[in-house]
Amino acid sequence: MKRALVIHPILSIYMGGELLCLQVCRALLQAGYKVTLYSDTNNPAKADEVYPGMGKVLSECYHVQSSTSHRSIPGIAVIKDFKDIRKTESYFQEIDPDVTFCTQSSPFHVPSRLYHFIYHGTDLFQYSASYSSSSFPRQKLPHGYIAAKRGLNDFLRKILRVRPPSPDWYFALSPSILERLRSNGYRNSSLIFQPCTPFKPRQKTEQVIQVTRLIPEKRVEIFLEAARRLPEYRFVLLARTKPGLEAYARDIEKRIPANVVYRKTTLGQTPYLLEESKVYLYTGGENAMMLSVIAAISAGCYPIVAKNTGPEETIDALGLGTTFSSIDDLIPTIRKVMQEPTNPMEISEKAKPFSPERFERKIVDIADNGVRREVGGN
Repeated sequence: MKRALVIHPILSIYMGGELLCLQVCRALLQAGYKVTLYSDTNNPAKADEVYPGMGKVLSECYHVQSSTSHRSIPGIAVIKDFKDIRKTESYFQEIDPDVTFCTQSSPFHVPSRLYHFIYHGTDLFQYSASYSSSSFPRQKLPHGYIAAKRGLNDFLRKILRVRPPSPDWYFALSPSILERLRSNGYRNSSLIFQPCTPFKPRQKTEQVIQVTRLIPEKRVEIFLEAARRLPEYRFVLLARTKPGLEAYARDIEKRIPANVVYRKTTLGQTPYLLEESKVYLYTGGENAMMLSVIAAISAGCYPIVAKNTGPEETIDALGLGTTFSSIDDLIPTIRKVMQEPTNPMEISEKAKPFSPERFERKIVDIADNGVRREVGGN
């Protein structure tokens, strides 16, 4: 039987990267691979709650418990990380995979064809938990932190004689990440579209929606202020609370205006709220592509996103949507979109390149045949 290893050290946060991981697993399982998943959790019920249908995928994977966990102090974790690397790599040698996909940043050398997915410019060869699972946003990392952490990583590798990863290929999830990889010498890289669960547009109402987590970098305060200034429209906020940030979530909840429908639920449990909304407003300031924006486009929502962010890059590539640079800029933009007609079915068509079926066919082709470099530059 063909054997595949999927490395995703922190699966329990259930965001877009976790969906990508499970879709890689599903593609490999359907292609007849025995799939081993290296992650911190194996909870099919939770996976089904967030991503309906994915619990079965998780239950069919052989699970190896990752040795990393959420930490509150970034940087300290790296010391334990390197102590565990050799032990973990011995597990991987016993598995003897034919192919390995790292769907989240990891520091492992694996004796097989190895493919890394890159979400951010800082995602190379480290446990993402070492800082991105911390209690403060990655935008507020101390000055020089990443450079210092990489220096410590290199020092520990030499002392412990730990081999660095040597991926055959890197898959960048946005054009800017691909450009950054290649400008830093990683020519064995190409763009891949992150898969998105498709939605079907319903009859649209004059409604603005955002699907997010209640964490500072999502800047939900902008969403609430827009609702406060536009009482004539209905706003919908689907938001989950991140463990450790309950106090922040409570503060946000106290500020919700009367015209905001607030649900502590997942999109998978209430898809109709997205499918009936006319506008999707994304207020986060991240540089990564946001899967929720693609989901909204699939549902026929007109996207409005913050300027100079990853979602802006996404909508520019699709030729759809608009941006805002301030709350004063945002208010007339929402009014204008609400007053003008949109074609939900045409909007929904723009999301087709992000279909799970297309992505999973590509994963199986890569697993079976490798990456053909002549088509790797797209």
